[in-house]
Amino acid sequence: MLAAPMAGWLADSRRFTAFVNTFHTKIRKKLRATQGLESLLDLRLELETAYLLLQEPALSVVYEPLPIRQSRGPDFAVTFTTSTLFMVEVTRLRMVEEIEERLADMVCSKLAQLPPQRCNVLLVGVETLSITPETLRTTMLQLQQRAERVDVSFAQRYGFRDRADFFQHYQRLSELLVRGPHLPSGEPLVVWVNPQGKYPLPGKVRTALYHSQNS
Repeated sequence: MLAAPMAGWLADSRRFTAFVNTFHTKIRKKLRATQGLESLLDLRLELETAYLLLQEPALSVVYEPLPIRQSRGPDFAVTFTTSTLFMVEVTRLRMVEEIEERLADMVCSKLAQLPPQRCNVLLVGVETLSITPETLRTTMLQLQQRAERVDVSFAQRYGFRDRADFFQHYQRLSELLVRGPHLPSGEPLVVWVNPQGKYPLPGKVRTALYHSQNS
């Protein structure tokens, strides 16, 4: 499930080979902790994302960049040339039923992992790319409206003190990217740019990021 694609990525990319050699301890630790098919697919998506990011010469990637004592953090710190650093958190929706509701729930659960004062991208892998840009925009708008109107229990459900704390973290999210599993397949990314995001991706960075995931 992972050996064959890894062999292909390593044979295809010197930069990915260097990445694996640099972070082999973290990768092996994750492999040892992997239990069952779903966890293996989660790890494959992470490593595939690193491989795709490194297809772009302007992008450099660090795996799990935050210190060990900070247990919850993004999967990657990505640098565009030497000028712009942004964070990428990768996750996979394991079921396609009620995907909009599950996507909204997943976004809320990931907000605490996004560091402040950074551009933060959440990349979501889905088994079937059934969601459209319009559906994604509607899903995120409904999430925002729900957080604004319901009581404090909504925020506390995801570990936030109150609505203000929730939205402080919500504003850290720059963009949400959704993609299917079969690459390269020509499937477009489905993208949502957070209008409340405090740190939007610069245009050149966004172009490189999108191009990497559509390779």
